[in-house]
Amino acid sequence: MNSRLRTHVNGLILIYFLAFIVCGSAAARNIGDDADIANWQSYSNAENKFSFKYPKDWEVIDEGFYKTGFGLTIQKISGSEDSDNWIRINPPQFQEEDGKCVEVNKQLICTYSHDADVLDIFKSVAASFKLK
Repeated sequence: MNSRLRTHVNGLILIYFLAFIVCGSAAARNIGDDADIANWQSYSNAENKFSFKYPKDWEVIDEGFYKTGFGLTIQKISGSEDSDNWIRINPPQFQEEDGKCVEVNKQLICTYSHDADVLDIFKSVAASFKLK
């Protein structure tokens, strides 16, 4: 990718991220009751110093370290392995043209899913993501 295109893409990502902060965080809070999100499970990673919340019927799969960083997958318990209905933190080689991806506190949060429920959970996970 040439530098002019990379600058343009980075600018679009920044605009999307800022729009997400302004609009997406409010939308994420409208999923069910605030009590539902407040009762979600919390995941904390002491080594990489971050935490986030996720639904009780979902699980976190630690994918450990790889060349480009640390990775996790969040998916519905007993979800199909061939499904795109997952959320990944720092996925290796994610292709943004195939799904949604936001950067929160220098961590990429991505999904290939087009399912409205998964996209709502994606927004909530991103909104709850915090550095320790």
